[in-house]
Amino acid sequence: MHPALQPTGLPVLNQERTIKEQLNDGIRAFMLDVVKPSPEETLWDRVEIFFRNLFSSNKATDDQVHLCHGSCDLIDKGPLADTLVVFREFLDANPTEVITFIIENVSGFHVNDLKPSFVHSGIEKYAFIPTPTFSANATNHSGYHWPTLGQMISANQRLIVFIDSNAQTDVVPYILPEWEYVVEIPYSNINPIKEFPCNQERPRDGVPRDLLVLNHFGYNRLTVAGKNIDMPLTSSQVEENKYNSLGSLQAHLNTCASIWGESRVFNFITLDYYDVGNRSIFDIVDKINRVSK
Repeated sequence: MHPALQPTGLPVLNQERTIKEQLNDGIRAFMLDVVKPSPEETLWDRVEIFFRNLFSSNKATDDQVHLCHGSCDLIDKGPLADTLVVFREFLDANPTEVITFIIENVSGFHVNDLKPSFVHSGIEKYAFIPTPTFSANATNHSGYHWPTLGQMISANQRLIVFIDSNAQTDVVPYILPEWEYVVEIPYSNINPIKEFPCNQERPRDGVPRDLLVLNHFGYNRLTVAGKNIDMPLTSSQVEENKYNSLGSLQAHLNTCASIWGESRVFNFITLDYYDVGNRSIFDIVDKINRVSK
């Protein structure tokens, strides 16, 4: 899901359901923003951190990697490790499920800054590490022979982690460079959206990769002193414009088929408020995967 942070009542989030609820509903891919929080702390903040670390067996050694949306000044969901525990508990309880993270490294962390959160949450044991089996003429891993889901499950490597910057697989082999494996279509779609585009937006080198992300969400744009400020749509706007409807999603896929070809499959579909619009996303995913109900 597009930034998968759970609700706070502020107009800066993209989902209304918690991570645990999203997992239970069937969501298996999550966009997460990692950010260094603002340095200002109240006395109560320090007390809370002290007792959390005192009584929690799943604590990160570094509290400076938080899950926020762009800036922790607006919304801060706390240490990354705390949320990773939720994912780890789900993987513990569901041994045939596979999860993908697409991490936006907002604060430019080194992978050594991120690794403790994976270690102390206990989720590192599930991380997928690619074997070096690449096509001889592959460009940017586009010829990588991905294992099947069944093979990942058998190997118990059921967590795939991509990051958009500062990956160093020689240091942390399971935090993978997103743009060597993945391409995304445009994400900055401004409301009202007449037609969702499907050209390759990132990376902008025109070189296709094996995995495709279909961004199906929009923003409200406010222009102040010549500067554009984009804010997420509200759930009521998504519902009013029927952006999450089966018709809107299918029309977007049809546009993509005309550009990428009928045989290309979108591996990840990201949208805001997936539970709005009769949860049509699940019908579309079933159709793509040729799963009958």
